Amino acid sequence: MKIRTIRLLVKEGTYNIYKNKLMTTASIITVSITLFFLGIVLLLAINLTSNIEVMKRDLDITVFLKVSASDFEREEVAAYIERKIQEGVVSQYRFESREQAFENIKNDIKNEALLKGLTSANMPESFYIKLTDPALSDQVITEISQFSGVNTEYGIGYNKDRLERLEGLLKAFNYIFIFLLAVLSVVAIFLISNTIRLTVYARRREIEIMKYVGALDSFIRLPFIVEGLLIGLIGAVISYFMTHYAYEWLQHMLNSILLNLGYTTLRMMEFAPVAFQVFVIYAIFGVVIGGIGSMVSVRKHLNV
Repeated sequence: MKIRTIRLLVKEGTYNIYKNKLMTTASIITVSITLFFLGIVLLLAINLTSNIEVMKRDLDITVFLKVSASDFEREEVAAYIERKIQEGVVSQYRFESREQAFENIKNDIKNEALLKGLTSANMPESFYIKLTDPALSDQVITEISQFSGVNTEYGIGYNKDRLERLEGLLKAFNYIFIFLLAVLSVVAIFLISNTIRLTVYARRREIEIMKYVGALDSFIRLPFIVEGLLIGLIGAVISYFMTHYAYEWLQHMLNSILLNLGYTTLRMMEFAPVAFQVFVIYAIFGVVIGGIGSMVSVRKHLNV
């Protein structure tokens, strides 16, 4: 195809957008809203997945020994943990003595009346274990429960249930995202299709004359397809800037909330590292929606 022909097609497609301002504006707004929700939900899902992984790495298996546990029983558990470090199952661990546990209790409980009669001798020793893979937690808990010095009734803790709830929330989040994306995409395609259909109807006589003088079907169709592609691309650009500013506001707000709640390891990621990828996704998705909408309309309503 000649460059002059391409310029003519782009010019015709741009003119069609200008001519049908109302429907074109509605189509662009719909594409923008569709991609805006796509971007925000996608970024939130990425952040949620990333923070779940951080929480998994930060989770400790807490192992309390019996108050009556002997030195041998303590060293038996410590030897097991050291062996798991060599096997690559445990990344690191921390031991807390009776004295340290007692000091922590005193710092947490300021009321001396509640501490009356409580000494370090009443406190259990404990181990705080970090795993290289949280999926191995059940295996480690089962094995460590076999040691006689471990308080198996109340002494082993691991907040795995909380992580499972968060992962369940992430799955539900993804399902909602897919549903909203599908609905909004159909609406966008419908509006773009109607916009192209109105353009076809308004130019029906011109199209008939072009057919009489021997214009190819592809030459008649292409300006309308270009129109749909331009609508999708314009909507993508507008949506990108909407997402950029909305996400930065959301990031600042949520990071402040997490910091105030004491979640120092959890953070919303910056937008800049993913800005280019988001723009590319928006551009591709916008052009695809616009192309589908225009082709559907041209095929259905343009009898050439």
